[in-house]
Amino acid sequence: MAGVALLLAVTAGCGKQKTCRCAVMGTSTVRIVEIDKGECNQLNVYTYHTPLDVTMTDSLLCTDYEFMIDSIYND
Repeated sequence: MAGVALLLAVTAGCGKQKTCRCAVMGTSTVRIVEIDKGECNQLNVYTYHTPLDVTMTDSLLCTDYEFMIDSIYND
């Protein structure tokens, strides 16, 4: 991804860094997002800039459960 990414989320609580796997609603795109606090299921918006400097926003559905594809990379 090119450009600066800004993740907007409601965060509550604290804990260690988590890897969230987020489906972009209405597409087959999956975003992997690292968060320092809060819960993955609280993430609901991903805002980023395209190479043409257009601001885009995706609606997300996130989880902290590993996907089956993760097992390939965790060997």
